[in-house]
Amino acid sequence: MSVLVKGILHPPYSLYSRGGLFSLTLAMDEIFTTQSKRSLEAQELNRRIRLLAQSGKTYYKQYLYDPLYAAGWERKSGEARKMLDHLRGELKNPAYRHTLAPNCKRIIGTAMTENYSVLGDSSIFFLEVIQMLPQIGEQPEGGEYLYILRGPMEAWQSVHDERSAYLFDRELNNMADEQITAALEPVKLGVTEERARITEEIQRLYQQILIAARNDNFKRAGQLLSRYMIEYSDSDNYAEKDVRKVISALQLRDNSFESSLNGLLATDLYYRISQGIMKGDLKVAVRMIRKYAYIFEGNPEIRYYYEIDRLERMLYNVITKKNLWKVLKKSS
Repeated sequence: MSVLVKGILHPPYSLYSRGGLFSLTLAMDEIFTTQSKRSLEAQELNRRIRLLAQSGKTYYKQYLYDPLYAAGWERKSGEARKMLDHLRGELKNPAYRHTLAPNCKRIIGTAMTENYSVLGDSSIFFLEVIQMLPQIGEQPEGGEYLYILRGPMEAWQSVHDERSAYLFDRELNNMADEQITAALEPVKLGVTEERARITEEIQRLYQQILIAARNDNFKRAGQLLSRYMIEYSDSDNYAEKDVRKVISALQLRDNSFESSLNGLLATDLYYRISQGIMKGDLKVAVRMIRKYAYIFEGNPEIRYYYEIDRLERMLYNVITKKNLWKVLKKSS
């Protein structure tokens, strides 16, 4: 993939619910390690369901409700929303963790008889639990849940890719030349005070990365690294060589760290690109495409390479057709 300007991403590790951001304090032996394939799969399915929720009831029924119904997950009606809120509270108590998976299955089954909103929330919640506590994905209900969603969500992915490509190409061709060049301009810091604030934030964040790395806290280090790369890799103060050293050091302690980190970052970038296209915000989509290209440097082994490469080629074709390469070269 070609690279126009340096870029960045956004934290893939934050766990959200409609009730707001929530976090857990885990014992050291339960800290997330990047070795759990089911945890990574849960993160990807999480993003796909969020995109599915924005695509209409027809798709939602076909790719989420129907597979769960066919697997016999539907239960008698109840108050799924209250059950979900209660389970969120139990999630913080280690004593209840052995019942999380069956309770998640129970809530999803109840939600199926109520409405798609609570079904989506409970489905995402189960995936977030697996992301945070990978051992939940190894329990029978966790494994069954991932198995049920895997095929339908792959099918939805193909449908979504075609829709996104069509919308992206159409909107790109309708954009004014000034809008395209503005989307491709490098990020510029403003006044001196702003530069000082960014410099201070970079230094503080990088020190936190070092602390997490020294303690072998892979989850924390991954969160901080991704945030650092997302927000500051186009800054003059970005310590690229130092970031590589930290990743290499963590890779020596966990030989799956870098590949798993790349997978998480790629999934989050793809999600943000899709969000930009679906909301009609092509400036965000274009920026995320460039960030993906910069971070992964055209590596076809990275997740979503071909999907994002297709969009990037569309972008460059429009730039060529509008004869904007000279303008972009002057502004870079």
